[in-house]
This record gives sequence, C-alpha cells and structure tokens, in this order.
Amino acid sequence: MGRKFSAVTILAASLLLVVGIGVAKPSGQNQRFAFRGVWLRPEASQTSVTAQLDDIAQAGFTDVYLETFYHGFVIYPSKFVPQRPEMKGTDYLALYLREARQRGLHVHAWLETFYWEVDTKAYPQFPRTPLLDKNPEWRLLLRDGSPTSKVEHAHNFANPAHPGVRQLIANMAEEIVSRYDVAGVNLDYVRYPAGNEDAGYDPYTRRLYKNRYGIDPITIERVTTSAAWRQWVWFREEQVLKTVQMVREQVKKARPKVVLSAAIFPSPEKDRYVSTKFQNWREMLRRGYLDAIAPMAYASSLKGVEEEVQTVLNALPPMSPVQVLPALAVQKRTTDMYGGPAHPPIAQQLSMIHDLDLPGFSVFCYSWILDSDEGLGLLGSWAESRTAKEKE
Repeated sequence: MGRKFSAVTILAASLLLVVGIGVAKPSGQNQRFAFRGVWLRPEASQTSVTAQLDDIAQAGFTDVYLETFYHGFVIYPSKFVPQRPEMKGTDYLALYLREARQRGLHVHAWLETFYWEVDTKAYPQFPRTPLLDKNPEWRLLLRDGSPTSKVEHAHNFANPAHPGVRQLIANMAEEIVSRYDVAGVNLDYVRYPAGNEDAGYDPYTRRLYKNRYGIDPITIERVTTSAAWRQWVWFREEQVLKTVQMVREQVKKARPKVVLSAAIFPSPEKDRYVSTKFQNWREMLRRGYLDAIAPMAYASSLKGVEEEVQTVLNALPPMSPVQVLPALAVQKRTTDMYGGPAHPPIAQQLSMIHDLDLPGFSVFCYSWILDSDEGLGLLGSWAESRTAKEKE
C-alpha cells in the first residue's frame, strides 16, 4: 500500500524535540500541536484495524476521527441505525477503541450528520441504507423534487427540518457516548448540500414554512438581496442549528466531558445568501454549541489555506473557549475532484498553522496519506524542517 516506515525513527526524535511528547517542558512554554488528528474510514477486518492504528500511532498522531456513521449505517450494533452489512457480528467501534487505547490514541466518533445515503447506482459497491426508503418524508428534496445527489454528486441528504431526522441524530450521538469511551463526537455534513440548486422543498418543509410565514417557499425566487429569500435562508440555517443544539444537550447530559466538534466550510460572511449549504457556523460559535471547530482548509494554495483558517479565527467571539483545529488536505499523488499533486505539502501547511499559534490540526485522510509522497513520515518531515529553521 505504499507505506513509508523509514521516517519513523527520525519522526520520533523530531517530535520529542519539537512537539513535546513525553518531555517535561519548561514552565510557560507552549507545547505545540497537542492535538494531531487524522481522519479514518474503518475496515471490516481485525488485521486492517491493527495495521491502520499501528501506522497512525507510529506517524505521531494523537487523535483519530473514526468514521462511525456514514452512508446511512453505523459500525457498531445500534438501537437507532442499521449496522454496516460487512461489519455485522462484530462491534467495530469497540474494537477500534480498544486497539486505539493500547496505542495511546484518542478516538472521536465522526458522524456524517445529514448525508445519509450514497447513490448506489453511481457506486454499486456500497450497500443501500434503508433509512430514507423506510422514511421517505425524511428525504431532502430540490425544487424540482429531485434528490440532492443531483447537485452534490452521489450524496442524498436527510431533511434537517424534520423532527424525526433531528431526533435520530441526537439519539445516535447520545447512544455512542453512553456506551463507548470516545473522546469526542464530530459533526460532519452538518449542512444542506452544496451545488447550484438549493434544497428544502419537500412537502413537510413547505407546509411547515407556509404555516409559519404564510408563503410556500417554492414560490420564493433566489434573489440573494431580497427579504423573502433571506428569511428562507434563515429558516434553513435554524434547522441545522437546532440539530447541533439537540446533539449537544443529549451528549453533554450523558457525558459532560466529551468534546463536541464540527467540520465546517470556512466561507466568508458575504457568501451566506449565495451558498446553498446554510451552515451558519458563526452562530454555532456565538451560541456556545461547540467545544472545537474544524475548518476544512482545503484550498489549493498555501495562502488560500491560511485565509480559510484566518476566517474562522476572525469570527471567534471574544474570550471564546472553542479550540480551532484546522483540517488539512494532504498532497495526493492521484489527481481527482478533491485535489492532487498541486496541493501544498503538509509540512508547509503545518509551519503556517504553527505560526498561527494554534493548539492542533488534523489531516484528511489516512488513505490519502498513503497516496502521497510525504507518506506516513509527513509529521516528521515538518518537525525536521521546523527544527532546522529554528536553528538558523
């Protein structure tokens, strides 16, 4: 799989010097990057579990965002959501947690909040979840009645405005923290779909909106400066915010110390009425719903990555306790819609994050790291270069 173990020895020594693992630091000296996360899709194999986590621990990561709810399935036996077919008979969340603990890694349950169904016609290798077929009124629809996979490739979303959807998400999150010793819960896809058309035109939402405001939203033109459009945007933002609030209340009631985080698109405020995501992360921060926020800083240039991170830093309320932990994309060898060799190397991105005095970061993702020239030595490469720079 192209794994690079040659940098492990250098990495361990470099991290001892620069990151401060297991080393007593002088009083008042900030330990850089106490949080070093990686995003991981699990595999249904004991051998794969141990191999993945061995790689991750040896590479110097401290935390794992483990994909726990995706494509409308979970990786453990749940009362609320079906378990992935290939994982039935084994509690893979428990397995990953046990193996991670042995390696000193912290696991965060990564949930694809509203993205519930992959288009199995486009990707027949994946199983089809029964969640939206059994509850068709939970399906999010575009203005013409199409599913959201029409605008966000292969991604069919659940409807944030439906109370059944919100309750299932909150119940699932509570179930996870009640049954498993996870360090955190991460809400990904905590938004409406991205694309050139907006969503929310299912019969339930249209009726709900009309009862509240006296107008069928399907009649509202997408004129970003109009009061009618902006009210319709606010309404959909509020549905997402209600979900985050519900998750927080149920998670914190079950286990107060669990870290609730969200992966967000750090777009400027001016894009609020242009975007179709309706992801008002600024309001999540203002209302104190999050303990940490992970801006997905996936710009194709180093300057762009820094601007995305700075957008979130500039939006933090005064004295906010929220940790900003940017999610960075690795420089893949394979070019596709998500990136490729032109992306800035992680070593360069980490130097920029270091200079912003942030407590940590995460790298997306494990499989991409294996498809990169930096490989599993990417943190060591940064530590070496940083040490050399500081000696100049």
